[in-house]
Amino acid sequence: MSTLIVYAAVNDITGHWAQEVIQKWLDKRLASGYTDGTFRPNNPITRAEFMILVNNVFGFTNEKDIAFTDVNEGQWFYDTVRKAVAAGYIEGYSDGSLKPNNSITREEVATIIAKIMKLELNSSKTEIFADKEKINWSKGYIGAVVNKGLMKGYPDGTFRPQNNITRAEALYALNNIMKVGESEGIKVIAKQDLFGITYMHVIVDEKIKPIEVRADEQVLEYDVKDGRWKGTRLDLEIGDIIQIIIKGESGEERLFISIKAMEED
Repeated sequence: MSTLIVYAAVNDITGHWAQEVIQKWLDKRLASGYTDGTFRPNNPITRAEFMILVNNVFGFTNEKDIAFTDVNEGQWFYDTVRKAVAAGYIEGYSDGSLKPNNSITREEVATIIAKIMKLELNSSKTEIFADKEKINWSKGYIGAVVNKGLMKGYPDGTFRPQNNITRAEALYALNNIMKVGESEGIKVIAKQDLFGITYMHVIVDEKIKPIEVRADEQVLEYDVKDGRWKGTRLDLEIGDIIQIIIKGESGEERLFISIKAMEED
């Protein structure tokens, strides 16, 4: 069974460089600790465990038939893999396997993030790393996430693409995705009434000039009075992560943003 099953307080993250991010994810039930009360932030994370985190964050629920030689119905990660394949961010190996129990590497995580966010590949950004000669097939993906500030190298100037990413590093990278939207001039605020209806406003920088704005594929209405894109939902709460699709003349951009509480006027 998966060991990522306990949503509870953990006792081994105090003083860790990623303590704030880890606690945030635990509080939002996006990540979990182990049955012994630990989180083990410096431990590696498996490919299947990382898929769980990604599916939770991005809300991937659609499933697709799979035929990997080492993923069988009844295994704890079976449905997780089906969702990952349907979302298009994970692939198997040439021998037909997926290796779900293998530790996931930093370059594999960079590739997944770049695919999900549909980032433009950027090989040149890897030239800054002291170990750039070790970055091969993943060069464009690593450069793309580094360019967006979603992942970074180590103090010694290396990126260490083949190193197994730690549980803390994985959360930190995914947490950076949540910050992207607001940093690029897009903010989501909301308030709830007594009936549980969430009134959502998406504020888009006037420089972006979108033709259409969608929240999890729901088309929002533009209010010319205050320049906000608005909609209502029954399944959202303050603090949830929502996918915002900004449609412009040059195409669509997808961002994943944490919903902030709307301040009363």
